[in-house]
Amino acid sequence: MPWSAGLAVLIAELNTETNTDKALDRIAQVARTFTNSRNAIIAVLNDYMGHLEVRSALHDEIRAGERLDRLPLAVGDEEGIVGYVAATGSTKLTGNVSAERNYKRLFESTVSEIAVPIRDRNRRVRAVISVGTDRPNAYDEKDREVLHVLADLTSLVLQQEGYVSHEEALIQIGSSLREVTEEGLLDRVIHVAKDVLRLQACSIFLEDPVTDTFVLRGTVGWAKEQVGLIRYERGEGFTGWVGDTGEPILLTDPQTDPRWRGKYVEIPSDDIASFLAVPIIVRKRSVGVIRVLRRKTENRFLDNRFTPDDLRLLEAIAEQVAAGLENSRNMESVIRNERMIAWGELSAKSSHMIGNRVFALKGDVNELGHTLKDGRATIEELQELHQSLATNVTRIEEILQDFRDFVTATQLDRHPTDLNQLVKETVDEVFPKRSGIELKLDLASDLPEASADPKRLRRAISELIENAINHMDTGALCIATRSIAKGREERMVAEIEISDTGPGVEADQKALIFQPFFSKRVKGMGLGLSIVKGIVDAHGGEVYEAGEGGEGARFVIRLPLANQNKGGPGA
Repeated sequence: MPWSAGLAVLIAELNTETNTDKALDRIAQVARTFTNSRNAIIAVLNDYMGHLEVRSALHDEIRAGERLDRLPLAVGDEEGIVGYVAATGSTKLTGNVSAERNYKRLFESTVSEIAVPIRDRNRRVRAVISVGTDRPNAYDEKDREVLHVLADLTSLVLQQEGYVSHEEALIQIGSSLREVTEEGLLDRVIHVAKDVLRLQACSIFLEDPVTDTFVLRGTVGWAKEQVGLIRYERGEGFTGWVGDTGEPILLTDPQTDPRWRGKYVEIPSDDIASFLAVPIIVRKRSVGVIRVLRRKTENRFLDNRFTPDDLRLLEAIAEQVAAGLENSRNMESVIRNERMIAWGELSAKSSHMIGNRVFALKGDVNELGHTLKDGRATIEELQELHQSLATNVTRIEEILQDFRDFVTATQLDRHPTDLNQLVKETVDEVFPKRSGIELKLDLASDLPEASADPKRLRRAISELIENAINHMDTGALCIATRSIAKGREERMVAEIEISDTGPGVEADQKALIFQPFFSKRVKGMGLGLSIVKGIVDAHGGEVYEAGEGGEGARFVIRLPLANQNKGGPGA
C-alpha cells in the first residue's frame, strides 16, 4: 500500500479509536511497516517522575502478549538515542548504533535506528517515536519524513488523552457540588486537581469577611494543623494579589517577580519550577484563590512548567468550586434558618420546663425550711425532701444539657477518627453492664478512618443506643459498621447501623422523629434525634431510619470517609 493511502487509513482509524494505548500501537505498527523496520516504540515523558515510559513497543521477536510498556527510560544527552531526542528535541538517525555513546539497547538485533521528538501544542517535547532494524545504514530522509508525520499524529492522540482526563476531572468535581459542607467540597477538588495536573502542592484560600484576608481552607502538601491559620492580606504576595484583583497568575521562576513574598512557601523557593493561581469568582466577585505549584525535577532536560492549557483547566475547576461554594453556603443558610426557628421554640419550651422545675424546687426548699424550723423532722422526711430536690436539679441539668447539645451539634472539631474504636468506647460507656438485652457487634475490620469530631459523634451514637435500650426490656441490640460505594461516582462512605428488636418506628412517624421536640418519652425535651441529625449533617453525612414498624428500629448513619491519599503540608 502506498504511504499516502496508508496514512489516510491510519487517520480514519485514529478518528474512531477511543483507547489511547491501542491508538499508539496502531501508529507504531504503521511506523514499522512504512520504514521497513523490525521494531518500533513510542515513549512518553512522565513529567512527575522525570523519565520516559514506553507506551507502545512492537518487535518481530516479541511473542503475542509480550510488551515493554511502562519500561522507564532515562532522559539525557548521553543516555541512548531515545533519551537524547527527548532531552534535545532533535531528530537522531544512525546507521550503526554500536558507535553511539552509552547506547541503551532495547532490542539485541538493532543496528540502524531513527528517533523523532513528539511535541505538544506548546512545542514542548512530550514523547519520542523510534524505529530500528538489523540492517546497517537502513534509513534515509524519506523515513525521517514518515516518522515526523506520525509524530504529529501521536501528539494529537496524546493531546486527546489529556482532554479526556481533564473532562473526567471536571465531571468528578461537578459531582461534588452536592456536598453540604465546604470542607468536603474543597477536599474533593484539591485531590482531583492534584492527580490530574500532577502537582506537588495544591491549596485553596477563601475570603474571611471579618478580617478581610484570604485564609487557607484546604491543602495538599502542608500539615493539616496549618489549615485555618495561614492567611494573606489583600494584595500580599501572589495569593493576595490574585484574591484582590480577581486575575490569574502563571509564572516560571516566580522569585524574580516583584510581587513575590515567599511568606508561606510550600516548596523551598529555589525548587519551584512553576507557579499558577486563579481566582474563585462568585457573582462577579473574587472570594478565594486556588494555588498550585510544580517542583523542579532532578532531570535538567524535562520541562514541566505550567502551560496555558493548565491555566484554562484550573480556571474551569475554579468555576466549579465557585458553584459548589454557593450551593454549600445556600444550604448552610437554609439549615441555619431552620435551626434559628427551632432555637426559638427551644427557648420557649425550655423556659417553661425549667420554670416548672424551679417552682417545684421552691416548694421543696420552703418545705425544708418549715421542717427544720419545726425541729421535729424525722430522717425519713429529710431523705424524702433530699430526693425530691436532687431529682428536680437533675431534671434541670438534663434540660440544660439538651439545650447545649442542640446548639453546639454543628460545631465540629474534626480529627482522623477510627470509627470502630469510637463505637467500642461508646458501647462501653452507655450499654448497661447487667441487662436482659443481648449486644451484638459486627465491625468491619478494613474500615478506613473518617474525618470526624469524636466527641460529637460519640454523643450521636450514644443517643441511638440509649434510645434503643429504652424501648426494650429484652431482645437484641446489634451495632454494625461497613464501608460502601455511594452514588454514580462511587464515593466511599462509612455506615454505622444500630438496630434493635423493639417496637420500631411506624411509617407515618419516620419523617417526624428527627424534628425537634418529637418524643414519646416523658424524660427530656424530645431533642435527642434532632441532635443526632444535626451532628451527622454537620459531618456532611446523613442519618435515617430503615426498619419496619413493629419489627424493630434500624438507624443508619452514613459518613464520608477521609481521603486515603492525603499528603502533608501545603500552602
